[in-house]
Amino acid sequence: MPHLPFSATSSASSSASSSPSSSPSPPSIVLHPASGTSTTRLYKSSSEMASSYRTRYAQYLAATFNISLQAALAEADSQLQQAPRRCSDVAEAELHRDS
Repeated sequence: MPHLPFSATSSASSSASSSPSSSPSPPSIVLHPASGTSTTRLYKSSSEMASSYRTRYAQYLAATFNISLQAALAEADSQLQQAPRRCSDVAEAELHRDS
């Protein structure tokens, strides 16, 4: 068994010659919450997710097209509110197919 550097009680020479019954127990890992933080939510609401997506998309537009963030936010709003959402099971080809 290779020597593990985080094991404080054994050394490389003693771990090679020691028997399995006398091997030290693995170190325990203790996690402490960061000081000053309150409990955090695991999930965001739909409105929070939409708002953060809008902001990230506007930042992308601003960086890509070298425009101000205000102009990018206006463009993001017009693009995101323009097209109605459709079910994911509707293929793009079905939208343009003539019946």
